[in-house]
Amino acid sequence: MATPQDGIERDVVVDGLRLHTRRRPGTTDTPLLLIHGIGGSMESWTPLLERLPDREVVMIDCPGVGRSERPRFPIRMPRIADLLVGALDELGVTRADVLGFSLGGVVAQEIAHRHPARVRRLVLVATICGLWVRPAGLTVQRALLSTERYRSREAAAREIPILAGGRTARDPDVLAAILADREGHPPSRLGYHFQQLAVLGWTSAPWLPRLRQQTLVLHGGEDPVVRVPNARLMAFLLRNATMEVVPGAGHMLLFDEPDKAAPILETFLASTPADVGHPLGDVDRARPAP
Repeated sequence: MATPQDGIERDVVVDGLRLHTRRRPGTTDTPLLLIHGIGGSMESWTPLLERLPDREVVMIDCPGVGRSERPRFPIRMPRIADLLVGALDELGVTRADVLGFSLGGVVAQEIAHRHPARVRRLVLVATICGLWVRPAGLTVQRALLSTERYRSREAAAREIPILAGGRTARDPDVLAAILADREGHPPSRLGYHFQQLAVLGWTSAPWLPRLRQQTLVLHGGEDPVVRVPNARLMAFLLRNATMEVVPGAGHMLLFDEPDKAAPILETFLASTPADVGHPLGDVDRARPAP
């Protein structure tokens, strides 16, 4: 049984850019690629990985965050997706289940679109398809634009509950643990802004219905950043989507509600194609919620 700390750390160079990776062994046939959200690094995956002890996992810090090199100039989402697939090539991973959280979910969609043969199953957590049905509130949007929470503990303690919602906003102990994890490898200000620029104007809506992979759309019922109607729209557009909403969970459900999220992930990843697809869970296939 592997622990979150197990695994081989390795830097790989893809098209001249150094990317930091970690590969944790497991007993599953298909490795699970984890792609973090904006400003995030692989160190914060520990709570989820502790509940997926048998699963082989590959983690890659996106360009400009964690311990991966920042490109000289901003790059767009398709380029980021190609770089991560290049990293998989360097690691000898030909096919994976791909999980993207928040901004990482945007990267995951691009990987599934641009490299469909490389993705067995797709998991999209607290993310968007680029068309906002119901945008975040102004307070949340202001917090997202700022990088102060990566440089100041006081700013982080003030802003993270606003962004996370759910258990992080309710439980001081959970908030303290997340604050400690984030301080290990904070993004540079420029690296963070490069990620913001990468998603500016991006949308998967024109091609999302053409994705063939079995897909899980996992969302927190109290997510203040990406509200539930946005997930419903994405699940509606996808051809083979299963949607699960975790009541009371917020944007950070993978990290502050891992006991609820991990069983949903394991059930989906272990199921056969006949076991998944519309309708299931909280999806209304007839039309997206207003």
